[in-house]
Amino acid sequence: MASVVTVLGSWTVKPETPTPQPRTHKLSNLDFHISFENYTKQVYYFPPSSRDDLVASLRTSLSGVLVPFYVLAGRVRRAEDGHKLEVDCNDAGVSFVEASAPDASFSDWKNMAFCSIEQHLNPSEVAITDPDTAPIFKVTKFKCGGIALGILTAEVVLDGSSFFAFVNAWSEIHRGLPLSRPPVFASNIFQARQPPAIILPVRDYYSSPIYNTHSAKATDVTSEYAVKMFEMDPDQVDDLIRDVHSGPYSYGRPPTSFEATSAMIWKAITEARDLQDSIITSYVYAISLKGKNRWNPPVPASYIGNSIHSPCLTAKAGDIKSRHLSYAARLFHEDILSTTQEHMQSAIDWMEMELGRGRKINLNGDFVSGTGIYSTSLHSFPVYSVDFGWGKTVHYSLVMQPPWYGNGVTVILPSPRGGRHRRLLISLPAIHMKKLVNHEFFRKYTTLGS
Repeated sequence: MASVVTVLGSWTVKPETPTPQPRTHKLSNLDFHISFENYTKQVYYFPPSSRDDLVASLRTSLSGVLVPFYVLAGRVRRAEDGHKLEVDCNDAGVSFVEASAPDASFSDWKNMAFCSIEQHLNPSEVAITDPDTAPIFKVTKFKCGGIALGILTAEVVLDGSSFFAFVNAWSEIHRGLPLSRPPVFASNIFQARQPPAIILPVRDYYSSPIYNTHSAKATDVTSEYAVKMFEMDPDQVDDLIRDVHSGPYSYGRPPTSFEATSAMIWKAITEARDLQDSIITSYVYAISLKGKNRWNPPVPASYIGNSIHSPCLTAKAGDIKSRHLSYAARLFHEDILSTTQEHMQSAIDWMEMELGRGRKINLNGDFVSGTGIYSTSLHSFPVYSVDFGWGKTVHYSLVMQPPWYGNGVTVILPSPRGGRHRRLLISLPAIHMKKLVNHEFFRKYTTLGS
C-alpha cells in the first residue's frame, strides 16, 4: 500500500526557561566509541487521541523537559584541544515537525512491525553531515487517528538507557507530573586517569585516522541486504535456556536469557554464512556500567550519556558451528564475568591517548565483510509503558536503513505482548538471510514475523 506523509508545519523548540550561560557539557571517552556518523531513528506508535491541541501540547511539554535535559537543546562542537567533541549548551533548540498520513491506518498492517511507510515517519536524514545538529521530533497523525512519534538522535549524546529516560521524562511532564528521575549529567564519572594508565590490554577497540569512516579490516559488499523481524515467545525462550543448561559446556547455573539468545544468534548466523572453520568470527555486544557492581562508586541510574562498554568476543567459526550451543553461551558467560572495572578503565585511558593523537575510536568488529556480529539489546527497556496521557505505546520500532545497518547487525527488542516475549531485528545480505530463515536450528527457537 502506498501512502504519502505530508509535512504540515515545523518549529524550533527551546527550553522554556533559559539555561544559564555559558555552559558546556564535556563528553566522556565512552561517548566517542559510539558512531557520530549516523543518526539513530526510532518510532513510537500510539492509539488515537481526542485532543485537538495535541501537537501544540507536545511542543509545550517538550519545551518543559528541555529545561532539565538542556544538553539536548545544545550543539555539538569541537573542543579547544581540537581532538574531542563537546556540547555547547546554548539553547539553540530542537526541531519539531507535524505531519499527516491521510491515506494510512494502523489496520493496513497485520503487524505494525511491517509498517511500509515507516521510513517516512522520521526525517529523511541518515548520515550526520553537520556536527551542528540536534534531535528531530516528528509527530504524524494517521487516517485512523493513530499517532506516530518519530525521533532522530545522535548517539554520541544519548545511549539507549538515556534516550528512554528522556522519553519517559517528557511523557511525565506532558501529563503534568513531576519528574520521577531527574537527569544527571556527570561525564567526569568516566574520566581518564592522569596520567592515563593502561593496566590491562585493550582488545575491544581500535583506532584509525579521523577521516577513515569505515573499518580498515572490512571490505565493502555489494550484496543486497535484507532486514527481517523474528519473534520469540516465552516457551521458545525457556526451551533455549534449558537446551543451553543441559549442554556439555554448561556452567553450573541456567544461562541468562541474554547469554542463551546471544549464543543462538551467533551460532545460527555463523552457520548461515557458512564461514570457513579457520575464520575468526566476532560478536560485539554491550555491558551497561549502570549494572550492579559494574562501577565503583555506582553510576547513578539517571546518568545521561553513554554508559556502556562494548566487548568484542571472538572465536573460530568452526568451533561455533560444530560445538553445542552451550559452548557459545559459556563464552558470553565467562566474558561478562571477567570484564572488570579495570578492563573498562584501561580502555577509557587508552581512548584518552588515542583521541589525543587525533585518532578515531572504533568497535573492534567487522560488520561489513561478513565475519562479525554487532548486537544491541533493548529488550529490558520499558518502551511499551510510555504514556503521554492518551494511551500507552502500541508498537515501538528501531528503524534500520542504510547506511546504519551492516552485515550482521542484530537488535534484541521487547514485544508489545510483554513479559518474556522477544523480537529479533536482524540485517544480513539477502543470500545469507534466506539461509537463516530456513535454518532448522534457528527456526526451533524463533518464528519469522508476519
